Amino acid sequence: MISKVWLTVGLVVVVAVGIVAFVSYGHGAPSGTAAQRLQSWVSSTQLGQDIGTLQGDGSNVTRALREHKGSTAVRTVCAAMANDAQTFNDQLPSPDASVTQLLARAYGLDYDAAEACYKAGATDRSLLAQASGDRKKATTLFTEVLRRVRAVTGHSLSTTTTTVPDLTGTSFL
Repeated sequence: MISKVWLTVGLVVVVAVGIVAFVSYGHGAPSGTAAQRLQSWVSSTQLGQDIGTLQGDGSNVTRALREHKGSTAVRTVCAAMANDAQTFNDQLPSPDASVTQLLARAYGLDYDAAEACYKAGATDRSLLAQASGDRKKATTLFTEVLRRVRAVTGHSLSTTTTTVPDLTGTSFL
């Protein structure tokens, strides 16, 4: 349902990015080296913090389940993760096609994980397992993104953030 829509939107975005990149190659491209353009984009989008936020969202889901907070708390943190994944996806494309493709897939997986988690609440173990698997796949892709950024820019990217709220004790939604 929504995950198919999200996948379709992601595919359209990736294709559109490819077409725009092909058409605009060499026509008004931002100045600087590939490393400079990527470093600038990473800084302006706060990519490290975004990845850290999604990791924190996943930790909040795990904590809500481990502490038996109930379906309302689980759905709250899952909704936050879906919102974050969608928001960060909107910052694409990056100046590096590989980074763009990896991030689009990772954000899509985190969104799908959040959707499955939201539907599962605290009780549907099958959907929770699916969500966990998607989060693990997204984490692997984020690791690849970090490696790619380091390879292109020569700089490691910190994924720590202090802005991830602990929503596991909330009672809204």
